[in-house]
Amino acid sequence: MSEQESAKEVIVDRKLPCKVTFESGEKTFSGTSTHFNERGMLVMCKNPAPLNAKGKITLLFPGFNNSVELNGEVVWTNIYGAGDALCPRGMGIKFVGVDRETERMLAELSAQYESLGSIYACYYT
Repeated sequence: MSEQESAKEVIVDRKLPCKVTFESGEKTFSGTSTHFNERGMLVMCKNPAPLNAKGKITLLFPGFNNSVELNGEVVWTNIYGAGDALCPRGMGIKFVGVDRETERMLAELSAQYESLGSIYACYYT
C-alpha cells in the first residue's frame, strides 16, 4: 500500500506541522506548514524564496514514513513580517501539475488541520 493510499489511516497530530523543503535552482528553503489544501500551502519560514520562484516541494507529514514531492511556484512572500497571525513570515506556494491521487490525499490531510482554520488560503490559491 502506498503512502498516498494509507492517508486515510494516518491520524495526524494537529499540534505537529508538516515539514517543508522547497528547492529552486541551487537554493533550498525550509519551513513548516499547518495551512494548506490540495492547491497550495503557506510555509512559515524566516527566509522565504523570492516571488515567482519555481521548484520542487518536499512535504513530510507527521506519521508518514515517506515524503511527498510536488512541483510548485511561490505566489506570495513576506520576509519582513513580524511572523504573527496578522502578518505571517514565509511564502505561499501554489502546487503545479498535481495528479488526482495526490490532490485527494492532500485534501484529506488538510481536513485534519481544519481546526487551525483556512484563513491563509488567500496566500497560496
